[in-house]
Amino acid sequence: MQRLIAGLAGAVVLTVAAAPAAAAPADPVKALKSRVIAGQGVKVTDVTSYVDMEGKTVFLRRTGVLQYGKPVKGGTGTVAAADLRSTYIPHEGPVFNVIDNLLGDERTITVGRYSYTKGAKLYGATRKGKSWIKLKRPMPGGVSGMYSQYVNAAEPATLQVLIKHGERSGRTYKGTVGEAALWKASPWYRAATLVRPTDGTLQYELTLGTNGLPQRLITSHPAKEHWVESLVNDDMITIETRYTGWGGKVRVTVPPKNQVAG
Repeated sequence: MQRLIAGLAGAVVLTVAAAPAAAAPADPVKALKSRVIAGQGVKVTDVTSYVDMEGKTVFLRRTGVLQYGKPVKGGTGTVAAADLRSTYIPHEGPVFNVIDNLLGDERTITVGRYSYTKGAKLYGATRKGKSWIKLKRPMPGGVSGMYSQYVNAAEPATLQVLIKHGERSGRTYKGTVGEAALWKASPWYRAATLVRPTDGTLQYELTLGTNGLPQRLITSHPAKEHWVESLVNDDMITIETRYTGWGGKVRVTVPPKNQVAG
């Protein structure tokens, strides 16, 4: 919440012999860069959970596509476009009461330096006959993106940071990374988080597929980055992202002008 407000102001069981762990590719970043081809991309799915002493509560799901293209100044880097749809799952309790007026089912399209969003409660109703609101800067996840995955392992610059800071076991890297390091390296991270971090870290677990490309990313960070500390204490936000369909053709386009306000 605090970061958001500040940013917007500016079964079959078989017994088999265990297979040996698959080795990671010699250079995962090189493998990813080979897939950065304009007009191609990857499908993503996110699940965001609130984690406290009582367990894990899923409150946000997101699906969509990322498209590679030529980076533009002020844009989101090599991941030049995205079309992401979020579904908010409401729950009872003081923690969720805080975000009930912010989050809702939302779709955000980003192309170059601008994002277009619809469904976000925070922006209220658009003018009559207008479905979309044009934002003055890229905000690839929209409002709900502040509670979704803003670490983009499909971006070579981000993948390089995760590989560098992670300890490898087979095709999985686990580690802790400073948010400032991600901000410095990643245009996507800067666009998604809005506010430059002064400190803070997040924990992550990155698993590569047999093709050497990101398959799953799990990140965790303190809930107090979104809510006041007295309300959430040491609770955490955990986001699991899966990447599928590498190399598929992707074409993200902006909404029709007659449906856009702003």
